[in-house]
Amino acid sequence: MAKIGGARAGAGRKPGSLNQRTVEMAAEILGSGKSPLAYLLEVMMDETAEQKRRDWAAEKAAAYLHPRPAPIPRSINIEMPAVGNASEVAAAIGVVVDAVAGGKVSPSEGQSLVSILEAQRKAIETEDIVKRLDDLEARLGDRKRGTND
Repeated sequence: MAKIGGARAGAGRKPGSLNQRTVEMAAEILGSGKSPLAYLLEVMMDETAEQKRRDWAAEKAAAYLHPRPAPIPRSINIEMPAVGNASEVAAAIGVVVDAVAGGKVSPSEGQSLVSILEAQRKAIETEDIVKRLDDLEARLGDRKRGTND
């Protein structure tokens, strides 16, 4: 029985494939031997092109001609307490929060500092857990030896 109408398996444009207009534009650009930036600059400078298209080309080309400057990292001088245990790490985070609130450091710098303190806290907790686990294993070993004698 013939299937009439509706979607059929394998019919239509494959997902992710380009439509005919996009393929033609890409072929035109690549066939011209120009880089995408050269094409954008040509469209931008073409006084016969519609203004909306020229504005679009200028916006896209601007990122290549005038890249945003990367942020310059700076040293931060804040009096931090010692961070030998988890409660001291919490106090240090409080100092960072106060520095951000007071405008001494930017929020992104404060976030970076808190990330470093969080890594320190994890290291402290991991060391603490390993010590406790070693103690528990030693106690269990003593009990097993004591009951087997």
